[in-house]
Amino acid sequence: MAAPKRMVPGFAILLLLLGCTVMAVDLYSANTNPEVQEFQRVELSCVIKHTNTDNPRVEWKKIRNGDISYVFFDNIIQVKPVVPQCKVPKSVPVGKSAVMHCQEKEGYPSSVYRWYRNGDPLPDDSKSNPKFLNSSFMQNISSGTLVLGSVNKGDIGQYYCIASNAAGSARCEAQLLEVYDINIGGIIGGILVVVLVLVLITVGICCAYRKGYFANSSRSNGQSYKNPSKTDGVNYLRTSDEGDFRHKSSFVI
Repeated sequence: MAAPKRMVPGFAILLLLLGCTVMAVDLYSANTNPEVQEFQRVELSCVIKHTNTDNPRVEWKKIRNGDISYVFFDNIIQVKPVVPQCKVPKSVPVGKSAVMHCQEKEGYPSSVYRWYRNGDPLPDDSKSNPKFLNSSFMQNISSGTLVLGSVNKGDIGQYYCIASNAAGSARCEAQLLEVYDINIGGIIGGILVVVLVLVLITVGICCAYRKGYFANSSRSNGQSYKNPSKTDGVNYLRTSDEGDFRHKSSFVI
């Protein structure tokens, strides 16, 4: 039994290419509402009736809900990037480095990446733009990595990344980077307090040993037993009555 045919408005169900766009050209399609069996081949037509240019650019685009998913041009499918995954550290101390990542793997050709701070595009190198002379960063548009060499309060802001190729672009949500000062005095004070506590504990233990507190405690808690030495050469035999002894042998003189 053959699979039923389906109407595919906009070719959204089978994810086919929709429409053709030609500038300064009069064209038509022989089949604007094709009916095809699912998972079967279908042929779309784009006939040029008249053109004002010798070499018109013809592109097929797949559009769904007003959004272009991919483009077919010059026998090559160009897929629009999906929303990239962006990783921005939440907070970084002044003077430390920070690394941000932006990546997506659906776009074709491969996407290029551009980082933005508070809506302003960042150059590849902060030294190339006078606006960012107070910052120190470099970004790799191929890998999507943004490296802040030594952050300062001027680097605080909302960061997001845009992935783009010939078929379109997509951006991630903005994320806040905060920069805070390191409390050097507090750190040194904490270290001194810990050292002082350790010194006091050590002195207390030494004083206790010198006064014999630990030695007396060990003697009182310990138990020792010595067998009585037989100095008289007499063997004693215990009877049934406790404390009653009788001689087993006579004294040896």
